[in-house]
Amino acid sequence: MRKTIHTVLGEINASEIGTVLAHEHILCVSHALKIGFGDKWFHTREVIDAAVQALKQVKIECGVDTIIDGTPLNLGRNVPMLQEVSRRSGVHIILSTGLYYTEDYFLRAKTPEFLAEFFIDECVNGVADTGVKPEFLKCATNDNGVTPLNKKSLETMAIVQRETNLPLFAHNYHALKTPYEQLKIFERYQVNLEKVIIGHSSDSNDIAYLEDFLRLGCFLGFDRIHADCLENAKTIRTLIERGWEDKLLFSHDWAVFIDSQNYTWEERREKVGMSEHNLTNVHKKLIPYLHELGVTQKQIDKALRDNPLKLMQHSKNS
Repeated sequence: MRKTIHTVLGEINASEIGTVLAHEHILCVSHALKIGFGDKWFHTREVIDAAVQALKQVKIECGVDTIIDGTPLNLGRNVPMLQEVSRRSGVHIILSTGLYYTEDYFLRAKTPEFLAEFFIDECVNGVADTGVKPEFLKCATNDNGVTPLNKKSLETMAIVQRETNLPLFAHNYHALKTPYEQLKIFERYQVNLEKVIIGHSSDSNDIAYLEDFLRLGCFLGFDRIHADCLENAKTIRTLIERGWEDKLLFSHDWAVFIDSQNYTWEERREKVGMSEHNLTNVHKKLIPYLHELGVTQKQIDKALRDNPLKLMQHSKNS
C-alpha cells in the first residue's frame, strides 16, 4: 500500500485524503484567450476567491477533505492557482494531466509516442518548475465521436497509462456510447482497465450498459450529480445490490467558470454557489436519497473514501 499521495501542495499521508470528490474543476478555459484578453475574459482573482469560498463551504458543511481536479493540460490547468485555492481553503487538491477532446493543432503531425513522453515526464518529474506530480490522467471523447485526431489523443494517454499505471479518467458522451470505442483503443495499448474510470456515467441509467464496463474492471464515475438526482440514486442502489460497490465514485464535474458555456464571467459570478449545481449536492441530495433507498453509510463511504484511494495504489509516480 502506498503511504503518501501527491497533492498540489506536496505529499500527504494516504490516510489524510479522507472524503474525496473524485472529479471536479476550478476552471475549464482556453489558455490562449486568457493570455490574449486577460481579466476581460475572466477575472482571475475573483475566480480564486469564489473557488476558495466553495471549497470552504463543502469542507465545513459536508466534511470533504479532498477534490481531484480533472482539468487536463489543454483545458486551462493552472497549478499555481490550484495551490492558492488549496492553501486558503484547507482542502487537498490532487492534480491531473492529459488531453481534452478539443482537436488542437499540435495533434496533427505529432505521433502518440512523441506526445506521451511529455506527459510521462510530468508524472515522473513533476509539472514544469512546480515539482507537483499528477495522480490522475485524463482523456476525452465527446459528441463528434472518435475522430482521427481524437483517436490520436486517446492513444497518447493510453501509452501514458501503460507506462505510469496512473488512473485514467475517460470523459465520455454516453448518448453515442463512446466508451466502447475508447476501450478498444485502451485494450490495444494494454491499458490497465482496472485503473480506468468511465467518466460521466451518471449521464446514463442503463444498468446493462454500465455493467459492460464494470465487468471489464473499470470504475464508474457518477460525477455529474445535480440537485435532481433521484434516478442516479436508484441506479447506484441497483449497482450496489449487484455487487459493484467497490467500483463507484461520486462527484459533480463542478467548475467555477467554463468559458465554452454561453455566459460571461460577470453572468456566472453570482451563480457559482447555486443549489442546482454545486459541491454539496452529493452530500445534501444524493446521499439522503441513497439512505432512503436502503444503501448503508459503509457502502457510501466506499465511493467517497476507499475507492479513490484504491485507484491511486501501485502507480509509478511515487
